[in-house]
Amino acid sequence: MANMTETLPLPKINAARWAVFMLFLWHGLLIGAWVPLIPLVKDRLAVGPAVFGVALLSIAVGSIFSMPFTGALINRFGSAGMTLAGGLLLVIGFLGPVFAPNLATFMAGGFAMGLGLGSMDVSMNTHGIAVEKALGKPILSVLHAAWSVGCTAGAFAGSWLLQHYGAVIEALIFDGIFLVGVVTACFYLLPSSVDKGLSESHFGWPTRHTVALGALCFMALMVEGSVADWAGIHNKERFAVDASMAALGFAFYQGGMSISRFAGDWLRHKYGAVNVIVVSAVIAAIGMSGALLAPDLYTAIIGYCIGGLGIGNLAPVLFAGGGRLEPDAPARGMAAVVSMGYSGFLAGPPLIGFVAQVTSLSASLWLTVLGAIIIAVFARRVAPKADY
Repeated sequence: MANMTETLPLPKINAARWAVFMLFLWHGLLIGAWVPLIPLVKDRLAVGPAVFGVALLSIAVGSIFSMPFTGALINRFGSAGMTLAGGLLLVIGFLGPVFAPNLATFMAGGFAMGLGLGSMDVSMNTHGIAVEKALGKPILSVLHAAWSVGCTAGAFAGSWLLQHYGAVIEALIFDGIFLVGVVTACFYLLPSSVDKGLSESHFGWPTRHTVALGALCFMALMVEGSVADWAGIHNKERFAVDASMAALGFAFYQGGMSISRFAGDWLRHKYGAVNVIVVSAVIAAIGMSGALLAPDLYTAIIGYCIGGLGIGNLAPVLFAGGGRLEPDAPARGMAAVVSMGYSGFLAGPPLIGFVAQVTSLSASLWLTVLGAIIIAVFARRVAPKADY
């Protein structure tokens, strides 16, 4: 079916723009609400970092498993409907790892949560590309800024609710907000005709066009995911603070990401995608180094904030590149790059756990600095294909 964005009225396109903005916000809010709960879940399961890293891998497996299928389903049903389906699945899956009484149920719940995370992530990013085409200007960095704002708000508000009302109330409140927000926003998305049936391809596997870009995205989201899952635990153990205070590092990290992403579309237009990637990766390495070397929690928070400023624009620039490398099949290109990137976001934390088991958590988190350096070194070889 032909792309129909050129026939849509501008009010409909603008409504979809704000709707997909809100979807990114709600998605980030739920992830942010999960972060303060992670140290408590680890303590409840009473396992070491390596075992907990394996448990977290269940979320990665669910997410990565869903992504190629999501690309195919978008081709058949459109990204709008798949965004709603992924969101509803995430509503159910989120509660699994939060309330799991043992390791086995945690992993089963984590797999379900990963299915929802992955399918909604690919779908709403693909819909963001469709809205970009309809508007005729880049908006994906701003959409990811909304995600970071949601993460920041979820981490701050989640920490407060956790401290005053406990884990059950915190999780149920955020899950309810997410459900209402996603269902409402999906009513205003573009019709399925904008990206349904654009290709005869069935799955969003990486191709020669997207694999190198996806590898950079893997490293970028490995850094982001490792901070999300381990920064709170690291701060709690290193500085002897409670879980709500420990989560502030991640909250300020996401705050830094929000700031950089709101400027990302302008920076990409003015300086080009490659330059934005290189400079951002260097700033991320500097910030994470500062966080890991900090003598106290408040200095570490400053380092996390700087790290967030750097890492913030890497994923949206690379995601958008994936959606444009295959213009005849944007869902396929997006699914391929996002799936490789998201595998870094969710498989990175277990890697941190394994290294921490044989060294220390502080030592293992230096892998995030190494990841940022690798991006800076190789970006000029890989990313010019996405420099638009």
